[in-house]
Amino acid sequence: MTATGERQRAARGGSGLDTRALVVFFALAYTLSWSWAIPLAAAHQVVRRGVGWPTHLPALLGPAIAALVVTAWTMGRPGMRDLGARLVRWRVPLRWWLVAVSPVVFLGLALAAMDAAGRALPSMGDFGRFSGTPAIGLAGVLLLIFAGALGEETGWRGYALPELQRRFSPLASSLILAVVWFGWHLPQFWVIATYREFAPVQYVGMFCGLACGSVVLTWLYNRSGGSILLVAVWHGLYNFVGATQAATGILAAVVSTLIMIQGVVLIVLEVRARRRGRPSVLGAAKVPPARTLASHPQARGG
Repeated sequence: MTATGERQRAARGGSGLDTRALVVFFALAYTLSWSWAIPLAAAHQVVRRGVGWPTHLPALLGPAIAALVVTAWTMGRPGMRDLGARLVRWRVPLRWWLVAVSPVVFLGLALAAMDAAGRALPSMGDFGRFSGTPAIGLAGVLLLIFAGALGEETGWRGYALPELQRRFSPLASSLILAVVWFGWHLPQFWVIATYREFAPVQYVGMFCGLACGSVVLTWLYNRSGGSILLVAVWHGLYNFVGATQAATGILAAVVSTLIMIQGVVLIVLEVRARRRGRPSVLGAAKVPPARTLASHPQARGG
């Protein structure tokens, strides 16, 4: 964004939130994704695990394309360079990489619980069967799952979250984004076989899960210095352990419960910190000024 654009943004209220750009981003993300999913629903197509067509995967790229378009429009080359840098930001403290791969730890706990209960463990092949992807082996399916997660996270956490946090607290931004994120999934409820089988109460559970996941991802994104890569890793691994053919029964229940507990604990800690006047638990960690444009809006001037 030019220096003039920054002055206009400040004049609109001083918060730095470009409401028009954010609305355009959400509208474009919905339009791009729904333009793929709605025709599938209208044609009564059903996306199934381990089957490559029909597929909903192109719809997952809508948020990323919207983020690229709106970033180029509002911030130009500096914004695009910053977005690209955050997409590949991997040099972060080890503890945040451990958070990023925590869904695999939850998977291990779930498998231990299944074994202790005397339940049969899922086969490795079950982890290679994901909605809308062909049975191309575990590595290939993992790559496709990560690509879909990156398509979502480039938009949700790469663009929308930092923009929302210009005006709202990290917790409020997380919950606002959770509502939008849930709404974005709506056409998939008529397309993806596993969603079509949901009872009404399961949609409530899905929203609660998305809300908790949104809080966890805000925490990871902010504390990793704005790494889109890390939140995409978390998102992709969560889909791998929680949405493949293996994710049924005790395994699905344990993984989902642990994710929700993680989110609730962060919410409780955040509310407590706010009441006591302490720094936000979910808020951004200190990052060198040169590493993030968000810390220095004037750096976007051109």
